[in-house]
Amino acid sequence: MSTNELYLLISAVLAAVGLVVVMRVRVRGHAEENERLAGEVVCEHLRPAWELLAARGHRATRVGQKTPDLPMEIHVQPPFDPQALFAELKLAEPVFVSERQVIYCKEDWCEIHPTA
Repeated sequence: MSTNELYLLISAVLAAVGLVVVMRVRVRGHAEENERLAGEVVCEHLRPAWELLAARGHRATRVGQKTPDLPMEIHVQPPFDPQALFAELKLAEPVFVSERQVIYCKEDWCEIHPTA
């Protein structure tokens, strides 16, 4: 094995290790950003539901709005029962559980999804 081949092999191993480290940091950063963003965008009507879910260990896996004419969506893992949470917190208008089994605020166009 020549010196150039040895350098190439060492470089490839270092690049692979570096890739793994960088991907772990990015995944962790993305999860932290989702949590921060969910706390910022959740409306005041749904804040009690979000805070209870967060206290129980649920995490936001995706936060965003597909288009401006659709509601803000907060997707949560592990799944939860929206109807049970609605009843437990005694939520009222403008919050309701939609036919799609998400907790939804009509006034602020915000949804909390129990991601399956």
